[in-house]
Amino acid sequence: MTTTSQSLRAAVLDLVASLLNLDRQLLSPELTIEDLGLDSLDVLKVTHALEKQFRINLSAYSHQDVSSLGRLSEILQYELGKLGLKT
Repeated sequence: MTTTSQSLRAAVLDLVASLLNLDRQLLSPELTIEDLGLDSLDVLKVTHALEKQFRINLSAYSHQDVSSLGRLSEILQYELGKLGLKT
């Protein structure tokens, strides 16, 4: 699987919009979890969906580690890189 950081950001934004019924056009990597009004359960839903989609484990990260949508993209890119998947 070859994935660019830009496509990972897009995947995160698309997933957040879909899961949480948010307007995708209003989302950007700079938005914090607080900006979006998300709680720890919302973050858990998103990380679980990313785990399923990318077949990775994000259990090492708490909702506090996910400070923004951009940070979530960085975590995803890092974890995919650890698995030897080109990012």
